[in-house]
Amino acid sequence: MKNKKASSLVAVLISASVVGTAFLGSGSGSVSADATTQAGLRFLSRWTSGSGIGGAEISAFDPASQRLFVTNGKTNQIDIVDISDPLEPKKVKSINLAAKGATGVQSVATKNGIVAIATSVGGNNQANGKIFLTDTKGKVLKGSETGIDVGALPDHVSFSPTGRYVMSANEGEPASYCKAADGTLPVTTDPYGSVSLIDVSGAKIGAATTINFESFNDRATSLVFQGGRVFGPGASLAQDLEPEYLSFSDDEKYAYVTLQENNAIATIDLTSRTVVSVSGLGFKKHADAGKGLDAISDNRALVANLNVQGMYMPDAISTLTADDGTTYLVTANEGDARSYACLLGGTSATTVEDEEFKLSSAADPGDTAISEVAKIAGSLGVTPFAPATPRSSTVTKSTKVKVAYSFGSRSISIWKATNDVVGVDAMTQVWDSGDQFEQIIAARRPTYFNADWDTTTGAIKAIDARSTKKGPEPEAVVVGKAYGKTWIAAALERDGGVVLFDASIPTAPVFVDYINTSNPAGNLVTGANAGDVSPEGLLFVTEDESPTGNALVIASFELSGTVAIYEIPTNTPSAPRKVKAAATTGKLAISFRAPTDIGWAGDVSYTLKCTSDRGTLTAKGQKTRLNVTVPSKFRGATGECVVSTKSTLGKGDSAEPVTVKFK
Repeated sequence: MKNKKASSLVAVLISASVVGTAFLGSGSGSVSADATTQAGLRFLSRWTSGSGIGGAEISAFDPASQRLFVTNGKTNQIDIVDISDPLEPKKVKSINLAAKGATGVQSVATKNGIVAIATSVGGNNQANGKIFLTDTKGKVLKGSETGIDVGALPDHVSFSPTGRYVMSANEGEPASYCKAADGTLPVTTDPYGSVSLIDVSGAKIGAATTINFESFNDRATSLVFQGGRVFGPGASLAQDLEPEYLSFSDDEKYAYVTLQENNAIATIDLTSRTVVSVSGLGFKKHADAGKGLDAISDNRALVANLNVQGMYMPDAISTLTADDGTTYLVTANEGDARSYACLLGGTSATTVEDEEFKLSSAADPGDTAISEVAKIAGSLGVTPFAPATPRSSTVTKSTKVKVAYSFGSRSISIWKATNDVVGVDAMTQVWDSGDQFEQIIAARRPTYFNADWDTTTGAIKAIDARSTKKGPEPEAVVVGKAYGKTWIAAALERDGGVVLFDASIPTAPVFVDYINTSNPAGNLVTGANAGDVSPEGLLFVTEDESPTGNALVIASFELSGTVAIYEIPTNTPSAPRKVKAAATTGKLAISFRAPTDIGWAGDVSYTLKCTSDRGTLTAKGQKTRLNVTVPSKFRGATGECVVSTKSTLGKGDSAEPVTVKFK
């Protein structure tokens, strides 16, 4: 075991009080919860695709049919799952996209009874992909029988808020960076990143409008100076930008697209169907308090401050509209390194060159500051493409850097949308979860801190396996509203957990719960139950649309090929405690202790109901003593009195009845 250089680090203390009160899935792989007292996420059920690794990646939910639509990357199908009884999810049928030429099924979405499916075809990620549209029974819609052509590699598909538009984020990733004989990088090798828009509001489904970034080709240097990244050798800006995920403004005027490899977000005007702006996200200073990381693999958890800059590089994005109408964007900052032939100056089309360097080999030995960091965290993965310094020279395997830029920020962030900006700018961050994720895991699952699963052996890896990479890897994020609050759920791909925040104040979200329903004793290859491993997609189902009447968070797990259904209980007050009755002539006093849990609303009132063969007496109040005047006709009778709770969220629980003799 290596020794941490404590004198060079400022350790971040890990406190159980930081991580809330509710947790599922410790080392024992627990998958149940106490609904009465839990104030966060409760595991309801798991649906298993049976396909193993790749069997479930992205899901969509149709409230009318109470069906899930789940991408199955193993079979290139969409599995339709009935969750009308969420405790017993059942597969109904599959939509076979392979039969229609799909060689990859990347994403699925549904709205107003239409299901949109993003596919790649011909086994060529540089070729245009296709969107198929079906009804919720799996029947392909007219006009979509052979698919609707969109840009290269549609990696995410989504409906606009009213369901008018279907939109895909087309990654346009390169096959390599090897140039043609004339010295250029052809678009057939590195296609344009783009988004495609399909209007499905009319009687007839038309062609897609595909929007790329050619109009920004002269602004590559500006984007770099605003905290973005443009670094593909020989690529134009339009080729280099790689759309990953998208969301919409509530008024359906704008779409927001993450450009993961480029550490940026693009804003698209849906009316003019043009790119309005591309905004750099800048870098996270892990040396700042509350923004540490564990960057050392030494078989233990130690979150610490270190002079490293984290590139946010978000994957998923979700829109949050505040009560005052302000539009915010929530991102899951996973990070992603490029790995292609000819990336680092090579000329062999068969030799893959990886962007991720160990800090020990990338650090400039003549620079004292980075050399000190390299002594502590030499195995941390960093990029040789120094993002804040545009280069004219070729980056090679021997390139040295003076600043350590790591992949991802191990957090989620909230940014203010830039609808009024035209061109290139820097997006304003209003909140970041800091190092909370690693702190939570360290406190709750220390044995499996920053662990990962081996897809060859099927077993979970050792503690700290991901610390020198991207840590827990926030992969997915979703925003939803329920019980008068705004919620953010985030999925941690490598850790396997789902984290819940109360984001009713968007600039100051509050951690609520963490749940992990993986089973470290299981195995992904042998079939030994591993629970839910490697979440890739998240859904939020409101209480009005939920089959349980409570809000749901539904997570799709890529490696285990499972879908887990979690419930956010209404969390109305629990029952009053230790109820006592005191009867005097013409009067009855019922005293009790306040409930253990008063619920999300933060308020509680009480209702007393006493029944006998002579009638019913009632009283209401907010104090833990309720007084009742007893009419003469009740005197001498025996009855039962029950005290129940209530909040603005609804009726709570009732205490056990007490027997009373009226006087």
